[in-house]
Amino acid sequence: MAGGLPRSPLNDASIMALRCFVAVVQTRSFSSAARQLRLAPSSVTKHVKTLEAALGSALVHRTTRLVSVTDAGESFYERCVTILNEIDSAAALIASERQLSGHLRVVAPPSFAASILGPNLHVFLREHPAMSVDVIVTSATPNLIRDRVDVAIALDSDPKSKLAHMMLAQCSRVLCASPSYIADRGNPRSPEELQLHDCIASRFSDLAEDWVLRWRGGWEAMNIRSRLLSDNGDLLRQACLRGAGIGNFYRFHVDGDLDAGRLVQILPGFEVKPKNIYAVLPHRQIIRPQAKAFVEFVRKLSAAG
Repeated sequence: MAGGLPRSPLNDASIMALRCFVAVVQTRSFSSAARQLRLAPSSVTKHVKTLEAALGSALVHRTTRLVSVTDAGESFYERCVTILNEIDSAAALIASERQLSGHLRVVAPPSFAASILGPNLHVFLREHPAMSVDVIVTSATPNLIRDRVDVAIALDSDPKSKLAHMMLAQCSRVLCASPSYIADRGNPRSPEELQLHDCIASRFSDLAEDWVLRWRGGWEAMNIRSRLLSDNGDLLRQACLRGAGIGNFYRFHVDGDLDAGRLVQILPGFEVKPKNIYAVLPHRQIIRPQAKAFVEFVRKLSAAG
């Protein structure tokens, strides 16, 4: 009929049907999806069946213990996430004229979460009383789309992800050790003497992080002997405080220890190559207003630090 709705197999589907399908894919369970959405499991099942009937294709395989996603379901899922983000962004944009509300999921590495976010998140919550925030603390690289992450904070020399990213600030580094370690092993006088000392270093996958110092007219990677490796900065800091060796830390992570004399800066005349603080986002064009507000909040914290 002229002037009527364009014909589409999804005309009889709803936004809730899309949300149910996305939740089932993410949880791999109809019952878990129902709990997440606060619906009856039968309602979630009905919504997904409606989508499958409209599309004429199975989106998930159901067994007694596991739900797996079909090839068609994987492709449809990615588009559904984009569509739902667009809808949520449009709704949030209208709501933002009044007050930001809704839920925000954030991922941050342990040292940044403990030293920067932890002491300051109450300010963000006070500024946005209608919002809730879920902070996932991990050194692992998350799958932002699959895990429904709005913002991931990354500390690196260059962005490793192909997703959208914003540089928030530069993050200085410092070599330090405990007074007890220095009393026992001495204080290196040049970068090349670091190889004579016990070093505690961050690792990524199976590789130790490079220690890069400005020396002899440029940046130079040091040959160090890593006696302790970890992907957790707090573990390394605790070990350093107790005399395990020389550590290479983000300055924000050990500023309090340096000021209190619990740690002593090593080779203060040689600059350690800084890293950058990035906000990584799941979509390049679609950024939720809540995520924008959080990114700006972290930018101000990083600049102040």
